[in-house]
Amino acid sequence: MSLFKKEACCLCGGKTGLLDKKCQDGKVCKECTKKLSVWFEDYKNSSREQLENQLQIRQRQAEELKNYHFDKVFGEFGVILIDDKARKFVAFPDTSSGLFGSQRKVKSLDDVIDLGPDLIDFDQVEDFEIDVTQTSREEKQTVDGQQVSYDPAHILYMVTFTLRLQIKDHPYINSMYIQLNDGAVQIHNLGRRLWTDPGRKLAAHLLGLPGMIKEDQEVIFDNESLLHYFMRSPYEMPDYSYGFKCTQRNWDEIRKYHYYLIMAREIQRIITGTET
Repeated sequence: MSLFKKEACCLCGGKTGLLDKKCQDGKVCKECTKKLSVWFEDYKNSSREQLENQLQIRQRQAEELKNYHFDKVFGEFGVILIDDKARKFVAFPDTSSGLFGSQRKVKSLDDVIDLGPDLIDFDQVEDFEIDVTQTSREEKQTVDGQQVSYDPAHILYMVTFTLRLQIKDHPYINSMYIQLNDGAVQIHNLGRRLWTDPGRKLAAHLLGLPGMIKEDQEVIFDNESLLHYFMRSPYEMPDYSYGFKCTQRNWDEIRKYHYYLIMAREIQRIITGTET
């Protein structure tokens, strides 16, 4: 005799497991959960009738999606597809699969549509927030078999860009979140450095471009001209990007930071008509 009584799924009558979702009228099996919206969370306060209604809405939308032209596509981890003319969009929070997200669920626009996204009207977006989340850790070196700090300290900053949307007047979605970058932008703070070549510094300033020199056989960008470069842009950069060694690797990552911030603000501008 089993210790746990197997409940039938309240939607399809199939088998349910111990960890399956519970609604007001029983459990929902994994297969039915997959058919419901990826943005839906409130199983506890939902009846079987409400869940069945959601399935019917999603079935109708699956046909409706074929009539839209999603000409703007954003994101690499989560994705958001926009039909600007129809003022509609669909989104999906995670397009990765496999261990550590090492494989991709989608390779084309059609693959995203096949996942069954929900159609949202621009006017249903009540609040739109760009969440730039930063974490950091100190990088250390091994000296005599022990991990010790550099002098000055080397800090690795890791940044993710996530859109957080509050949705109104929707039958089963209250909020959405879409992380744009697949893997954090990583900026290495390698400690303050001095500029010792005033001629090159002046040339970089006059050209309005980041200057480059070689320091210990490593390509380094002139930080002051780098600051000048970004000061001409309406998009801010993190304070730790200035006044520190900027290697080619850092330059590439700083440009990624810039890229994702521009992407987030462009999505916000299209959907809300405003930009922060």
